Amino acid sequence: MKSNRTITVIVIGAVLIAIGVVVGLNARWLPVQASAESASVDSLFNFMLAIATVVFLIVEGGIIYSIVRFRRRAGDDADGPPDHGNTALEVTWTAIPAVIVFVLTIYSYKVFVDIQSPQDNETVIGVTGQQFQWTFTYPYESFADLTPEQNEMAKANMISNELHVPKGRPVRVEIQSRDVMHGFYIPEFRIKQDAIPGHITTTRFTPSAVGEYAVVCSELCGEGHAKMSTINKVFVEEPDKYDAWVTDLRTKARQAATDPRRPERGKQLMVQKYPCGSCHTLTDDGLTGTVGPSLNGIATRAANNVDNRLTNSGVKTAEEYIRTSIINPGAYLVPGYQNLMPKNFGDPAIMPEDDREAIVNYLLTQK
Repeated sequence: MKSNRTITVIVIGAVLIAIGVVVGLNARWLPVQASAESASVDSLFNFMLAIATVVFLIVEGGIIYSIVRFRRRAGDDADGPPDHGNTALEVTWTAIPAVIVFVLTIYSYKVFVDIQSPQDNETVIGVTGQQFQWTFTYPYESFADLTPEQNEMAKANMISNELHVPKGRPVRVEIQSRDVMHGFYIPEFRIKQDAIPGHITTTRFTPSAVGEYAVVCSELCGEGHAKMSTINKVFVEEPDKYDAWVTDLRTKARQAATDPRRPERGKQLMVQKYPCGSCHTLTDDGLTGTVGPSLNGIATRAANNVDNRLTNSGVKTAEEYIRTSIINPGAYLVPGYQNLMPKNFGDPAIMPEDDREAIVNYLLTQK
């Protein structure tokens, strides 16, 4: 009888393990693989899924068996027999999970180390999280005909709200936050790294599939959090197309250094550098946010003192109103809207004066 019971346990165990292996090998629950690291992450996930399937079947099967086998019979009102336990069983169900946790720890650590290991000729891109948009800073080479100050300004303008990366080239992203905690997450790349205020974190990936993917914030960072995945995209491109895009960005950065306050640059800044579109609507710039008031016709509304919001304020011109509203957004709240706009745009380290004046000059064109 004992031998038959052992054989039965072995057979059931083999069947359950086979089911777990089949589930692990055939699971297709994750997005498309778009980076070289995706395969190793998916293998780890499927391995954990196979183990979880076996554990689930054992636990649920044991519960169902116990309910049926040891159920109370009709007319049986006696107490159950005392049972001091089964030492061998208790050791087994403690040892096996411990071994599983140990194996998963080693496996997951190896995957993490492989992803984070430096590679030759990495493309380094800066990533900045803010409420409510990601911005990306690209490598810069100085222009020989610009002054040091102009080169510094051009370097500061190698920025976009689009993440462009070359297929087949290793990329290292250096991540930071301007305000609260954000989570830099690209599901198709299988990478997720926190953006921590006052601290730079890094992660690496090698894009492997040309396409367009969403850059998601995995930390609840405020009222506009959900829109971050619709504002920011990552574009995996062939290396020559990526190089051409960076060259175009470099040209625009040069223009910004030689004429930093022109309205056309303000238009670009509101889309590419600052998170205006996560809260405001501006048809001319393609902004579609609804958290804050519309910016359509803002110059005319300010000049005409719509809603009498400037009465007795000391502000006399549309230019002064727009500038003050950027620096101190709570000064002249539009009725019906809360004071949610970031309060740090008056800090030159966050928004340089040339950036602010370019935006003001652009908004003055919105009649």
